[in-house]
Amino acid sequence: MRKIYFVFLCSIIIPISSFSIVKDKSTIKWKGTKSIGSYHEGYILVENSFINIDKNVVIGGEININMDSITCTDIEDKNSNQYLIEHLKSADFFSVPTFPFAFLKITNVKHTEDNDYLITADLTIKNETHPIDFFANIKVDKNAALASGKISIDRSKYDIKYKSKTWYPDLGDKFINDIFELYFNLVALP
Repeated sequence: MRKIYFVFLCSIIIPISSFSIVKDKSTIKWKGTKSIGSYHEGYILVENSFINIDKNVVIGGEININMDSITCTDIEDKNSNQYLIEHLKSADFFSVPTFPFAFLKITNVKHTEDNDYLITADLTIKNETHPIDFFANIKVDKNAALASGKISIDRSKYDIKYKSKTWYPDLGDKFINDIFELYFNLVALP
C-alpha cells in the first residue's frame, strides 16, 4: 500500500514538462513541385509553439506556423521572388490576411525504434482541419528536445485549389502537384 501511495505521490510532484520551441533556432523548409518537375522552396517560421514531455518522451504539443513569414529561396530576381510570395499569401493559396497561422496539434506519439517516432496530429490550414501522420526523429533530455523530419501535405484538402489536378482535372500538364512538403528541424528548451 505504501508503494502505491508513493508512486501516486511522485506522479503528482513530478508533472509533465512543457518545452518551448525556440523560433530563432528552429527551421521549417517548404517545397512545392510542378507537374513538369520544377519546384519552389523557402522557409516559414514557428511562433508560440511547445511540446509536452513525460519521462524524456514527447507526448503532445502544438506548433503554430506564421504563414505571413513565408519566404522563397530559389528565385534570385527580387521582383519575381516578391511576386511568388504575394501569390502564395493570396486567396489562390494560403489566404494569409484571413488565416495568418496554420496549426499542428499532436494527438498521438508512437515510438517505432531508437529515436524515431510516428506522430499523429491534427493539421489546420485555412480553417480546415484534417488528421495527418508523419515520422520524426526526436531526441530529448532534461536540457533540450530536438526534432527533425518531413511532413507531406495534400493541399487540396485545405481548400487550396489553384492549378490543382484534384479540383481541375482537365489542366493537362499545367498543374501544380497537390502534395507539398515541410522539412522541419525544431529545437525546444524547458
